[in-house]
Amino acid sequence: MDGQRKRVAEGSEFTCDQWDNQAAEALVSLETIAPLRYRSRFGDGNLNGRSYGGQILGQAMMAATLSAPEDRPAAMLQLLFLRGADPGRRITFDAQVLQDGKRFSSRHVVGSQGNGRTVLSAQATFCAAQPGPRHAAPFTPSEDPESLPDLTMIPDGLMAQLRPLGPYSQHIKPSMDFRIPEIERQLSAATAEPRLRFWIRSRQPLTTAPRAQAAVFAYLSDWWLNFSSVGGHLGDLQLRAPLYLSSLNHCIWFHRVFSPDAWMHVETESPCADGGRGLSIARVHDRDGAMLATAIQETLMVHPEGDA
Repeated sequence: MDGQRKRVAEGSEFTCDQWDNQAAEALVSLETIAPLRYRSRFGDGNLNGRSYGGQILGQAMMAATLSAPEDRPAAMLQLLFLRGADPGRRITFDAQVLQDGKRFSSRHVVGSQGNGRTVLSAQATFCAAQPGPRHAAPFTPSEDPESLPDLTMIPDGLMAQLRPLGPYSQHIKPSMDFRIPEIERQLSAATAEPRLRFWIRSRQPLTTAPRAQAAVFAYLSDWWLNFSSVGGHLGDLQLRAPLYLSSLNHCIWFHRVFSPDAWMHVETESPCADGGRGLSIARVHDRDGAMLATAIQETLMVHPEGDA
């Protein structure tokens, strides 16, 4: 009997709970197991059987947030994806206080699975809004995101062109709403460019805002961000083996406090891809044209060994 209780305890410690497949807020939630130590509750896999990178980002952001002063919202997150994570196993997040100064609080977060297997290293900074000069890249909405079809409504022939890009498909996570304007032009192998714009939001309203806002946005920020690095090469890839894609690092700068359960316009561009690595830069605005955040991701994008 003691052995059975031990196995149950070990299972609850290392195995993720069943997620309701709906709320992104739950996917970034953490339980506190000791001062500055937190543990994930749910897993969210990608099409490759690994943890979705956005969930890693969101959980790391939440660990940093839980250890930071409540009156200082998120200003920056920088994360290194070190190893692929198992979506069925919990991740332990250890936060370290780097700074609690006059204006800024900074944290270092390390995430590990199993017996000390490190899967991520992140730094986050928090700062209340300060007086100073202001400017932002302009944006004027050109369509209503509600009027755009989601990917499940897109013709199979168009989506079939994305097959060389394994992670990209008609699949949409149920926790988010995602729409691509001018989709035939943007996703066609004949006309695709090293850029992409789309609309995204958390499908369910947040209930624990504002502490979950930055974490849920971090979760969403990984979705299709690196398409701008590879989409412009679709025409060249049609006759070659699929690319192997993997996120290497991800940075977010939060320009203001906002809630990601409202529609956000994301415009991504890849200024360079070389040496098997592509860089994507995203500007994020709300529907009124206010700039919310900037995100940058570096992606490994290589042909499998043996491909000509």
